[in-house]
Amino acid sequence: MEVAMRVPYRTRLAGMQRAGWTPRGPERTRYRVHSEADVAVPMADGTVLRGDLYRPAGAAPCPALLAWSPYNKDLMPTGLPAPFVEPGAVGYLAARGYAVLVVNARGTGRSGGRLDPVMHSDGERADLCGTIEWLAAQHWCDGSVGMTGMSYFAVSQLVAAGLRAPALKAVFPFGATTDWYRHGVTHNGTLHSGFMGRYTAVNGAANRVRLAPEARHALGYVIGTAPVQHLIRRLMAASLPALVRRLPAPEPWMDRWAAYALTGARHDEAAAWPTLDRITVPVLIGSEWSMVGMHLFGAFEAWHRITAPKKLFIGPRWTKWPWLRYQDEMLDFYDHTLRGADNGYAELPPVRYWLHGAERWESASDWPVPGTSTWTLRLAGTELGPSAGGDERAWAAIPAGMEYPGAFDRFGAQVIGYDSAPMPSDVHLVGPVELTLPLRSTALDTHVQARLSEVDGSGRTQVLAIGWLAAAHRAVDAQRSTATETIHDHAAPAPLVPGEQVELRFSLTPFAQLLRRGRRLRLELGSDPRRLAAPPDHGFIYFEVAGPPYPARNTVDHAGAELRLSVQGEPPW
Repeated sequence: MEVAMRVPYRTRLAGMQRAGWTPRGPERTRYRVHSEADVAVPMADGTVLRGDLYRPAGAAPCPALLAWSPYNKDLMPTGLPAPFVEPGAVGYLAARGYAVLVVNARGTGRSGGRLDPVMHSDGERADLCGTIEWLAAQHWCDGSVGMTGMSYFAVSQLVAAGLRAPALKAVFPFGATTDWYRHGVTHNGTLHSGFMGRYTAVNGAANRVRLAPEARHALGYVIGTAPVQHLIRRLMAASLPALVRRLPAPEPWMDRWAAYALTGARHDEAAAWPTLDRITVPVLIGSEWSMVGMHLFGAFEAWHRITAPKKLFIGPRWTKWPWLRYQDEMLDFYDHTLRGADNGYAELPPVRYWLHGAERWESASDWPVPGTSTWTLRLAGTELGPSAGGDERAWAAIPAGMEYPGAFDRFGAQVIGYDSAPMPSDVHLVGPVELTLPLRSTALDTHVQARLSEVDGSGRTQVLAIGWLAAAHRAVDAQRSTATETIHDHAAPAPLVPGEQVELRFSLTPFAQLLRRGRRLRLELGSDPRRLAAPPDHGFIYFEVAGPPYPARNTVDHAGAELRLSVQGEPPW
């Protein structure tokens, strides 16, 4: 049944909605919004998917936006501050002239069929294309389809564009993961346990929830208020780690956990990266510097591999859900690509990025930013500087949960650090980061984690970048590597020979920071993902990994260790 509705808590949006520009042209027409719950979307094999439809009342046929995921659509209008409420402000978009369908993938929510353990399997891809064609054929659609949403919703956009669904005319993947294995399930070979456990348990349990349409939107008015959002975030932060073991996730979601976490399978056929070069429609790639836990590398891989018309922006750090940011940026993009509006989008620079430290938008003609140069820093003693030392340092790798004497921390370091000299002038850092470490370990494998921070004159730190590598996965895949990310060959891990030195080369997450005069850089190395996290209070979204696998003593040889940064202009030294 189709009903008129008020748009709950999303009529006005707080926070950043455009990436540093203002479009030209008249104000958009505002419409009342009609919604229809549990719309039937038939698939070729007779399976019926279900979606919630929001469209402008009284409008002529208009472009449609598809939000596709396996996350329970009944919870999307509630405004829960949870990392599955990610389709965007669908009522806001509909009120501005777009029909929006939030649909559940096969076997999830109210959709029929069974969930495939492999994300974006061949069957899911067929359903995705079928839904796009169904949308384009509806009487209220003008035949043009775009997509909306971040994370899984954004991966779905890249997948659909790579399949060249005929009615799909443009996509806006914000916070997409291009390789489920490399960016999601593992972090360079180490199981991404802090994500995978929560992902399957929380989303699996949430798929059991059923809310009547009236209840979904009524909750939106309550949960959408700032005090309730703050309270729920605090409760979730305190209870979620314990809840993960108790949540009653159904069998298909546990199959999904087992297929990825226990088998170690790469599932390259289900990732977005192999078909990025097949995309032909315009793409606006978006992300934020905060997304180091999963999505940041995906934005740059998409940039490097997509040859279709494209633009990229990376916004300032942000850590809150539901995803309600850059909705006007999305509308401006679709106004231009789906409606043909001459609103200034075409004249925007190819790349826009937020420069932390200066707190402003910068632009560039490409990524990595033209005009930058490599700044190589080396290790000596406890210093990070222009010259390498002939010495070495070691740290203890202690697996999570392993008992050890508390007094050990007074005698054996689990994290070692290196500080640079103060900056002689302001330094504009922007671009890729790569670390080379000659390493010996006493174990067959070990997890190595690196963290780069800014340190001010009072000793306060701000994390800038983070990176990791399972040493057995050290072989570099030169063909797949990009200018932003050193990619490794995970097909055949090679165990370490205890005591034998190997070279580890891996990327830290890219960043943009104006490092002010007098501030220092600090590089920290170790194997403890908790002590070397990119914490939320520094503005990052990060989930822990299950490393190191064995107790070990790891030693880095300073003679060949290098940290390579990207700096605009000439390096300070």
